[in-house]
Amino acid sequence: MADKLSMMGNGFWLDRLAPYGMVLARVIIGYLWYDQLDWKMPPTFACPPDFAVSTGPDARTSGLCDWSGLVAVYSKIPAHAALFRDFINPNLSWIGWIVWIAEALTAALLILGLLSRLGGFLGLVQAVNLYIGLAAAPMEWPWSYGQLVVLQMIFFFIPPGRTLGIDAWLRSRAAAAGEDSRLARFLNWVT
Repeated sequence: MADKLSMMGNGFWLDRLAPYGMVLARVIIGYLWYDQLDWKMPPTFACPPDFAVSTGPDARTSGLCDWSGLVAVYSKIPAHAALFRDFINPNLSWIGWIVWIAEALTAALLILGLLSRLGGFLGLVQAVNLYIGLAAAPMEWPWSYGQLVVLQMIFFFIPPGRTLGIDAWLRSRAAAAGEDSRLARFLNWVT
């Protein structure tokens, strides 16, 4: 009896539940990425017919063109703003596909726990872009982007698909293939 009380008192049960907290976080953040696909559906990405982008708080458009335009205006890094202004925004009709597919892939990888380290990396790149580009925009809460960066960084460094995810199955197959297998080494890196 004393041993059971000792285990409960030192956080033993909480330690055993920790991986399931990571599963919950992985699924919730994966759903966040999935939920954000709806307002920018291809092929128009909810943009105006001419793909005009927003040029400030008083000249907003719609869809991906709205937010992409705001990045060009409010980015914290001038080179980042220039990249959006001079390359991304004029080409949103095809770059929008890359954005949409990257977000859909991030959502799927996190929700399924499939190649979750890759999902964490894709989400991290997108979250850093959002933080740099929109944290200074009026009416935005910069901490939301900062928190997304931190969560995606955690998913990259501590792949969450190893518990209740397809990664657990893939890793067991990779281990059976042996450490000399290129595929096994690749799977161990992305899962």
